Amino acid sequence: MGRRCGIDRSDVVAAINDLAGRGLLVRAPDPADRRRNVISLTDAGADEARRMTATVGRVQDELLAPLSTAERDQLTRLLEHHTRR
Repeated sequence: MGRRCGIDRSDVVAAINDLAGRGLLVRAPDPADRRRNVISLTDAGADEARRMTATVGRVQDELLAPLSTAERDQLTRLLEHHTRR
């Protein structure tokens, strides 16, 4: 997960511990490789993800309100290109 997101491994572990402690996900050994963990959202975690998605959408709409649709699309393409590097 850390490699895929570009986040330091210790930070990923801290975030997972925090989210598990809040009941938003569960961690279990991977049956195929017990050295690894399988991370799954709980129902509460899925609810929180939906709330956060809605909040991000509202904030983006507010932040990007001065831009036209074409300008928003261009900004999104530029940001996506930047994050692929």
